Parts: sequence; C-alpha cells; structure tokens
Amino acid sequence: MAVKERLIQFIGYKNLSIYKFQQIIGVSSSYVQNIKDGIGGAIVQKIRDAYPELNIEWLINGNGNMLNEQISEQDKSNDNMIYVLPTSKQAAKLSEVINCLTDEDCEKIICPINDADIAIPVSGDSMTPEYPNGSKVIVKRVDSKAFIEWGRTYVLDTCNGIVIKNVYPSENADFIKCLSINPSYPSFEIALSDIYGFWRVLMCITMK
Repeated sequence: MAVKERLIQFIGYKNLSIYKFQQIIGVSSSYVQNIKDGIGGAIVQKIRDAYPELNIEWLINGNGNMLNEQISEQDKSNDNMIYVLPTSKQAAKLSEVINCLTDEDCEKIICPINDADIAIPVSGDSMTPEYPNGSKVIVKRVDSKAFIEWGRTYVLDTCNGIVIKNVYPSENADFIKCLSINPSYPSFEIALSDIYGFWRVLMCITMK
C-alpha cells in the first residue's frame, strides 16, 4: 500500500471527506490526489499537529499500526468528540443549528470534558485576555429557568446571533446584564425574550 492509500485510509477512519481533511491541514484542494512518491516534511508536521493519534511511521513507511498505541487505547475508552461550530453558522439560531451539524459541515475535536455540547470559536477581543480571539470555548447548555451562575461566562443564543459574555442580573427582571472582560467594551443588557438559550462556558482552548 502506497503512502497516498494509507493517508486516504486514515481520512476514512476519521469520517472526513478528503476535501475537509485538506482544509484542516491547510493544503490545496488537489493535494491528496496529486501525492505520488511521498509527503514533504512540512506537510507531515501539519498532519502530526492536527492528528497526534496517527502513527507517522505507519503513514510514511507502512510500519506498525495506523494509530499510536497509547492514544489508540485512550480513544477506545473515551471517544469524546464534539463539533466546532463553523464561523458561517454563528449568526444562525444555535439551538437549531447544533442539531443539524454533520461531519461534512465542520471540524470535530477531542473534548477533555464529558457531556459538553459543542466548541465555539471566539471572534474579537472583547473577552480578552481570558478568551482571546481565535480560541475555542467548550460549552454545555443549561436550563436558565432552573439556575444561572451570575458572574460566570456564558454563550447566549440571541435573536442577533451568539454572544460570549459574563452575565449578571439586571435591575429590570425581564433583562440580563452582559459584561465583557476587556474594559474597553461597555456593558449592555439583553431582554430575556430575545435569548433562545444559555450555554455555560466550561473551558477555553487556545493555540500557543
């Protein structure tokens, strides 16, 4: 089996299309199709960074198993993958979009937290330094009628798209107050009737 065939085998194992895989590692839309004798070192590093579970020795030379043993065993006991919300979907109603995402639509990542719902990219610097632009927040939906932890960070699914803010009670019982971490951004209030759902931010993933 040639390196190209092994790579396609791994892509199939990850339930990805070749097009999506190429997007994730940042190569052209014809890269996989054009592989002949091997894969360059820079591309190998991109693949290694995106998929640490892949045994590179197997990919390049066909030696050993497709997956690194340690990570392979971990995956068997904890196949905890969640979707990353595409930027193009952030203006839509999250409570509806989240149920319609597929492997073809968006990236999936291994989540270290059980029962999380989705990962959402952070845009802008209103929540810096805790949630920097380009990072991802891992969130879980909560019942706002049962319990909201005031002062905590939530993703709010609103009539104007999603917002990530620290939430506080308002003097008006029909509204909540939203505060940014970056003091350059003023606070504002949102009517509860304009909020479709609350997602509690459980953790933040950043690239170093």
